Amino acid sequence: MPNKTLYFVRHGEADFNLMDRVNAHPEVRNNLTVTGKEQAACCSKELPQSNIDVIYCSEFPRARQTAEIINKRFEVPIIEDSLINETGAFAFEGKPTSAWHAAQVPDRLSAVVPDCESYADMKRRLITFLNKMRSISAEHIVVVSHEEPIQVMVGILTNTSDAEARSKVISHCYPIKLALPQNTH
Repeated sequence: MPNKTLYFVRHGEADFNLMDRVNAHPEVRNNLTVTGKEQAACCSKELPQSNIDVIYCSEFPRARQTAEIINKRFEVPIIEDSLINETGAFAFEGKPTSAWHAAQVPDRLSAVVPDCESYADMKRRLITFLNKMRSISAEHIVVVSHEEPIQVMVGILTNTSDAEARSKVISHCYPIKLALPQNTH
């Protein structure tokens, strides 16, 4: 069986990005900006026209809105999946991202912050998602998620250390194409 192809896409620019605020709860409205909508439209043109089978997105409005704009070109099913939701920085909802980052000092990879998802827990759920992708029939899958989850999934698939993976900047709506091998982790 051939490898599947995943296209990881970070959602378009959203209101909280401009305010540099944490958004960890999907029920909090954090919509795409005008720029974010334009980014999503441009992203759809960067994806191959003929091969997309399905789009997975997180439960967050900004990811769903990005997926819907991309899907205007493809008209394939969109499936929301909590496994690819934003990092669970629940205690920092609406607070500056600098506060969330400061709480993880000295080591973002091993920090345990009360009422927040640990890096290890996030990585486990993302491995679960990648394994789920192996079991579905679709072969060409767009995954609309968030910077940290995409960093982790790209790191897993490229066999990159956690520290190196987390240091990579994931730009809004810039597709990252990777093969999903049948067996890893």
